[in-house]
Amino acid sequence: MEANGSVLVVDDNELIRRLATKLLTKNNYEVTTALNGRAALQQLNNVKPDVILLDVMMPEMDGFECCRQIKNNDSTMDIPVILVSSNTDTIDKIKGLEIGAADYIVKPFDYGELLARVSTQVKMKRLLDELGKKNSRLEELVKKDSLTNLYNHRYFYERLTSEFNNSIRDKSPLSCLICDIDRFKNINDTYGHQAGDDILKSLAAIFRREIRPEDIPSRYGGEEFAFILPRTDIREAASLAERIRQSVENNTFTFGNIPISVTISMGVAAFPDNSAKTHIELICYADEALYAAKQDGRNKTILSKH
Repeated sequence: MEANGSVLVVDDNELIRRLATKLLTKNNYEVTTALNGRAALQQLNNVKPDVILLDVMMPEMDGFECCRQIKNNDSTMDIPVILVSSNTDTIDKIKGLEIGAADYIVKPFDYGELLARVSTQVKMKRLLDELGKKNSRLEELVKKDSLTNLYNHRYFYERLTSEFNNSIRDKSPLSCLICDIDRFKNINDTYGHQAGDDILKSLAAIFRREIRPEDIPSRYGGEEFAFILPRTDIREAASLAERIRQSVENNTFTFGNIPISVTISMGVAAFPDNSAKTHIELICYADEALYAAKQDGRNKTILSKH
């Protein structure tokens, strides 16, 4: 049977640890324990429980400071903390809630109340985790082109702006590629738009295979694609562009059983290799290089002359 959840019990009192462990284990919770706040923080490097049951009065580091550090750490801040104390002063309860505790239980605790509060926090955490996953998925969908699953035009410009600023700050190179499918209108007119869509999706798969994980590929426009290559100079960018171009030229595209020949033209620009002073100039230089590749017979990689 699947566990109801996992709980980290932090208390310097061995009897309290044993009682809480026995009660929670009996009610199908996975339990780990820590003797004090420092030990708990170390344990959280390897274990991420659904709930932390945290004693307030402990040697070395009290529960308030432990809770504060948990909530200031990105990897643990979402774990609900239930503070446990024999102190009934309202001011302590308020202090605990102000530093991020989800709940506060007074010792000696009622077993039924403890179980109810742990159960509530586990359910709340799972709901929030699920909501976080859905929000992350939604954010990712908003960034993506629905046909190719590459990044869309809007997100491309957002990232190009930030990456250009990063390059200026870090004094690191940044390259931009733009490619266009040669005579794509002829493909659509001859084989139909479904064939064109299939080719766009196949090209996206080739691009993802050839680039690095840190590169940002996007569908720039109808049959145009653009790539942001962080920490990449123009020589490295040209090498990648040519590898992509050759992979497309050598690939066998088909629609049904009909083979379709596909080539692309590539334009390359880089900072600071070229004279771009803004991210807009960088993309314009790459676009001019793409236009030159088209004018020079297509199926070519041309570097910006700026």
